[in-house]
Amino acid sequence: MERRYWNINLEEMMKAGIHFGHGTRKWNPRMAPYISAKHKGIHITNLTRTIRFLSEACDLVFDAARRGKQFLIVGTKNEVADLVA
Repeated sequence: MERRYWNINLEEMMKAGIHFGHGTRKWNPRMAPYISAKHKGIHITNLTRTIRFLSEACDLVFDAARRGKQFLIVGTKNEVADLVA
């Protein structure tokens, strides 16, 4: 897999609220390595790790698209319904 540079900006991710996870009562213990803190009953995800894994995921998707693979995009939040539809 060829490594590429993706313009993933930490400040933009923070503005978008990507670091806000699920409530602390609704979590899977396997997610512990990716959670950096708890704030007002919500887990805060580690954005540094998120950026690393997002970059790897972008590489995988890019390579699969180059090979003509098809994708199914699924969203579970009403706020993103227009982006996914």
